[in-house]
Amino acid sequence: MKIVAYNGSPKGKNSATHMMLNEVLKGAKEEGAEVVNYTLSEKTIHHCKGCLHCWYVEKNKCVLKDDMEEAIAHFEDMDILILGTPLYFDNVSGMLKVFLDRCIAYGSYFIEKDSHGESKHVDAFKEKHHGKQAPRIVVISNGGFAEHSQFKALDYMMDRMARNMSTEVVAKIFRGQGPLLMLGHEQLKPMIDQYKLVLQQAGREIAAQWGIDPKTQLQLDEPLIPVEQYNQQINNRAFT
Repeated sequence: MKIVAYNGSPKGKNSATHMMLNEVLKGAKEEGAEVVNYTLSEKTIHHCKGCLHCWYVEKNKCVLKDDMEEAIAHFEDMDILILGTPLYFDNVSGMLKVFLDRCIAYGSYFIEKDSHGESKHVDAFKEKHHGKQAPRIVVISNGGFAEHSQFKALDYMMDRMARNMSTEVVAKIFRGQGPLLMLGHEQLKPMIDQYKLVLQQAGREIAAQWGIDPKTQLQLDEPLIPVEQYNQQINNRAFT
């Protein structure tokens, strides 16, 4: 199994997103998976121009010359696609959105109906790879608010995106209170270390069973500290 993670944080390897991805991939690697942690902030990927050259002129070839072709090369043989992002305005970071927009070049412009009668793009991945299913998706995100409900818009977007890619989201790791992960306060260290172990367990389960055990998911969803305590300390700038 090959698992490729794309880190969409502008902070790159100095981000909470990177820390979460790294721990999940560590667990997956222990289970025998081949893993790649791809940091978008280290690459140059321009905004899609919407010219549709890649659809109507030269199939799957973008007119822009940057690092996108290198980034997308991992799609050829991956089994699981991990999308990592900080939560920006209830959604993915701009950096990850630019990457996702550019993926249009590698899809199909043909339209079909899904099982509910709603239009979607034809499964270009299966056509290109002789019947192989498109990579399953895992979403990993962290945000500054505490509640799990803050990720609703991102959650919905990922499900819709997976539908249009003829695949499914098999795991979602949403971490409220994200700033706590990178503070390095001595009193928070045992809690963060324990959370890292849970992330590693999730990675092992994703590699072994294409998803996360419900008991592990419950641990992932628990607040790191009580919500009111977190909000009060943020408001008092106690974590700065």
